[in-house]
Amino acid sequence: MSISVEITGISAVTPIGVGIAEFTEGLKKGHTNYTSVTLKLESQQFKFPIAQNPDLDIKRCFQQHPSNDELFKKAIRLRNISKGIQMGIYAALDAWCNARLNDIQIDFSRVAIVACGSNFQAGNQFETMEKYRLKLQSLSASYGINFLDTDIVGTISELIGIKGEGYTLGAASASGNMGLIQGCRLIKTGEYDVVIVVAPMMDLSIYEFVGFTEMGAMAKLKADSDPARLCRPFDKDHAGFVFGENAACVILESSEHVQKRNTPSLAEIKGYGVVLDANRNPNPDLNGEASAMGKALEMASISGNQIDYVNSHGSSSPLGDHTEAEALLLAGCHSAIVNSTKSLIGHGITSAGLVEVVASVIQMNEGFVHKSRNLDSAVKSGINWAKTLNEQCQLSWCISNSYGFGGINTSLVLKNKINESRN
Repeated sequence: MSISVEITGISAVTPIGVGIAEFTEGLKKGHTNYTSVTLKLESQQFKFPIAQNPDLDIKRCFQQHPSNDELFKKAIRLRNISKGIQMGIYAALDAWCNARLNDIQIDFSRVAIVACGSNFQAGNQFETMEKYRLKLQSLSASYGINFLDTDIVGTISELIGIKGEGYTLGAASASGNMGLIQGCRLIKTGEYDVVIVVAPMMDLSIYEFVGFTEMGAMAKLKADSDPARLCRPFDKDHAGFVFGENAACVILESSEHVQKRNTPSLAEIKGYGVVLDANRNPNPDLNGEASAMGKALEMASISGNQIDYVNSHGSSSPLGDHTEAEALLLAGCHSAIVNSTKSLIGHGITSAGLVEVVASVIQMNEGFVHKSRNLDSAVKSGINWAKTLNEQCQLSWCISNSYGFGGINTSLVLKNKINESRN
């Protein structure tokens, strides 16, 4: 008998809101928080566009969490944790509480954790190296574990008490979707009742900013540029992505476990597809993207014309946007409303896919589709682009796409459980 995988808890830390209530409001109102950041390396100075929350105080978020749960009090006492990891921890604890798992008896040996991404502390590592390069004897011993990606796995497992398996999973910008796919596979084995899928903020250093810009993937900030106008997925004037500081968490549970504890389900992951292009280079492939969607649809036993909503990868890359638009039509998603959450919050890179699934679940549950900002002249006709806020939508089925350098194509098919229960 096949085991169904359901989503029972979600959370995100984004430039337009911390937690589900704030993030939902930001999506509905089409808020953004684009600005610029100046980074220096010795005598060199560079300026880049960025999406970030200038007022974000993670410690205060832990202190003021409405649950007042002991988990957050324990998190406040943590030391030597980077900003990106703190954002991921907050999202994980918030999602855990939203899933109502914080106040029940649970077998922690049947709980696993998957952290999405790799090399996500580059910014913090660069700052540490710059600070201590002439006084290495003063470097804290804790750096020996802090620089490892697995620090978030160990920290969350310690806070919550997880005794199942845990690890990081990297797939570039497809890491979020791949983490959810791996979480589904863990639950479908029958070994686990709950899987925490978490994506901390990917913290870039000046090297990553320059590297992405020089390869043409990241939008360049010119002297007369407005950072708020640079991120424009599927618009004819798109010229690359804008990095966004984002973290997220999704709690997966087996349907049997959900039923046993009589808790609401937000959505069900009905299908997923993963396809490689056999290509090291960053250029996208139409057949790979369409094939990933086709596999996800086949697993969900539905066709493309049954999809109500697509949360696109939509990175604002000219070639990427054109390819995904063609792939959507090839997969049969002709009637679906299509938007890009990156247009509001920027590209979180390794965290992007997970944040976008959180945004997808919010929109399905609340019955709206947020607008894609800066979509003035679409690159492709024949697609139902969300140029404005779509309210009072009946969204039963959703596709969320994420693609990563290295020819990685991933698609998820989500079914709205809240909508189903209302009917």
